[in-house]
Amino acid sequence: MGPEADTLRLQRALRDLVALSTVPAAWVGREPPAIAAGLADVLVSSLYLDFAFVRLCDPDGGATVEIARGNAWRAFPEWLRQYFTANDRLSRRQIVRDIGGGKQGGRGIVIPVGVDAEGGLVAAACDRADFPSEIDQLLLSVAANHAATAFRMARLVQDHRRAEEALRESERQLRRARDELETKVAERTTELQRSEAYLAAAQRLSHAGSFGWDVSSGKLYWSEETFRIFECDRADQPTVDLALQRTHPYDRARVQQTLDRATQDRKGLDFEYRLLMPDGKIKNIHIVGHPVFDESGDFVEFVGTVMDVTERRRAEEERQALAHASRVATMGQLTASIAHEVSQPIAATVTNAQAALRWLGADPPDLEEVREALDRIVKDGRRAGDVIGRIRALVEKSPARKADLEINEAILEVTALLHGEVVKHGVSMQTRLAEGLPLIHGDRVQLQQVILNLIINAIEAVRGVSEGTRELLVSTEQASGDGVLVAVRDSGPGLDPAKLEWLFEAFYTTKPGGLGMGLSICRSIIEAHRGRLWASANTPRGAIFQFALPRHAMEVQPEQPLPAVAITAGPVGG
Repeated sequence: MGPEADTLRLQRALRDLVALSTVPAAWVGREPPAIAAGLADVLVSSLYLDFAFVRLCDPDGGATVEIARGNAWRAFPEWLRQYFTANDRLSRRQIVRDIGGGKQGGRGIVIPVGVDAEGGLVAAACDRADFPSEIDQLLLSVAANHAATAFRMARLVQDHRRAEEALRESERQLRRARDELETKVAERTTELQRSEAYLAAAQRLSHAGSFGWDVSSGKLYWSEETFRIFECDRADQPTVDLALQRTHPYDRARVQQTLDRATQDRKGLDFEYRLLMPDGKIKNIHIVGHPVFDESGDFVEFVGTVMDVTERRRAEEERQALAHASRVATMGQLTASIAHEVSQPIAATVTNAQAALRWLGADPPDLEEVREALDRIVKDGRRAGDVIGRIRALVEKSPARKADLEINEAILEVTALLHGEVVKHGVSMQTRLAEGLPLIHGDRVQLQQVILNLIINAIEAVRGVSEGTRELLVSTEQASGDGVLVAVRDSGPGLDPAKLEWLFEAFYTTKPGGLGMGLSICRSIIEAHRGRLWASANTPRGAIFQFALPRHAMEVQPEQPLPAVAITAGPVGG
């Protein structure tokens, strides 16, 4: 090849290089797919290639763009596919000397863009014998770098546009959030003002105020209702000393000890005591508070409530008096049955004593028979004493006593007391008591009042049945949540479904002369034990009254007696 040919080749190479250098200007503002397609078209048309493949990658993780042009030498795309499968990265340019072989053969080249082809690659194929020459490689490299640069610029432009749009959207959201915040602040301010008014009204209606106690300074922060309960002027700064001045002298030492222990142990407050007002009036208040700690775990203050429970205490005392009167009335109605239960062991005692005298008067005296007679006398005496003890427990007026008890034992004591009443009315009473039941923490006498009332109501319900047997079943079983379930079933006339919801309402009764308080107060006792009492129909006839109690039913302070129960013998509802 002579100098003229070399000159022509050099001129053409310069022309192609100049043409390639002007192409990026046409790519400004174009999308990445358009840039890759434009490069492939330029390679095929300007460099007279038979096949061009362009892959442009975004090093920042954006989507990869791939474009192919030309359909000659299909073996080259297959070679590329196999190469990409075997090599994850292309570290240097690869020249393929023979594609396809034979007359249809050609030559190809793969040029990486960036280190390890992180920017992509350019592949080309041509049937020229000298392809790819150094000039071809130079032009392909220049074109690939131009495309990669334009590709990155397009990505940057896209990112910039997205950033600007995101900024504008953020500004719009910020303005909207500011407007919403201003609106919400205004609404919240109005709500807070309304809530403060409602809270003050609610505290006054419930006789419950709130407080904060800064232990380090000794200052107290009272709500308006707390000032009213202590009958202090709002201009005064409340302190612990001021609160102690209002405390009843008999309770002052206990209150001071409780406060000192709470500050040392950093535990909650939950106690009752009395206030002595300047006019001599006495109030009962209940304090509940919990400690507050800062982010570092240091104890800061107590916050809580002050409840005026004076009226509640007075109402509980009245309910206790009503319960005592009702128990006495119930025992009066059961006088004949109780007399029968007591007379049996007494009569047996007299019989055994007479027998012992006869055996002593024998010649010689039969001391063994005398000993057996005296043993029977002791047993009968204890039996009579047990009956009297159960009666005394039910009729004596005493404060509520809370302790762990076995519900089955409490039921058996009540059924033993009602044995005479059951026999008198021809009722068949059975018990089905489950074993292994958990202990219940509660007031034994009050729970026995509920059981007594339910059984008496059942007796009253079945004694009027003229056909069929008069049956009554008292059963226990373990309830869900590790508690107990007690049920009293009868074979009486049953319950009116339309009146079920009224059974436990106060003053509702189904018998003449009834006060309608028995079942109502029964429910109040069970609920005070954190249980539930309900009624349903029995199968095939009759009614079922059931109550469920949790294992640890009562968490009431000693100063808080449970509601009392008024029991009236008679059918359900009375």
